[in-house]
Amino acid sequence: MLKGKNVILAPIKKEYIDKFLVWLNDPEITQYLTIYRPLTREMEEDWYASLKDRESDIIFAILIDQTKLIGNCSIMNIIWTDRVGTCGIFIGDKNEQGKGYGTEAMKLLMGYGFNTLNLNRLDLKVNDFNSRAIKCYQKLGFVEEGRMREATFVNGKYHDQILMSILQKEWKNTKYE
Repeated sequence: MLKGKNVILAPIKKEYIDKFLVWLNDPEITQYLTIYRPLTREMEEDWYASLKDRESDIIFAILIDQTKLIGNCSIMNIIWTDRVGTCGIFIGDKNEQGKGYGTEAMKLLMGYGFNTLNLNRLDLKVNDFNSRAIKCYQKLGFVEEGRMREATFVNGKYHDQILMSILQKEWKNTKYE
């Protein structure tokens, strides 16, 4: 468990499936994610069951007020020999969006990735229309590496995906360590 000032990153529990189903079947939430089809309880339960065998994926629940689930974050597709991983995050509870919880969760996640896992690089993809997330990632030290033109289809339109990353040495020079 990782504790920040307002946010706790904790292991995923089976009891969270109900909230994840609501959030991950909400088009307002999923327009920012790579989810493109409705999820069933069976699909979420299968996903949950697979977590114990996924050595290259680390997924945390994001909690506030000690027990209130508001989303999740992860470092996925870790290549241990290269020391790289891909970050992902979402705040599914719409009442808790825009309050800085995502930024704090990312700071904790980055600290875990660089300090505990000794990764050298964290990267992510973000849709070009997700200006709030882009601003957050830039504030945390991520830099744009490139753009995948018209790589995602959301709300009837093609959009670019922006590739961003931060290296451990860059992160060590930020005020967030």
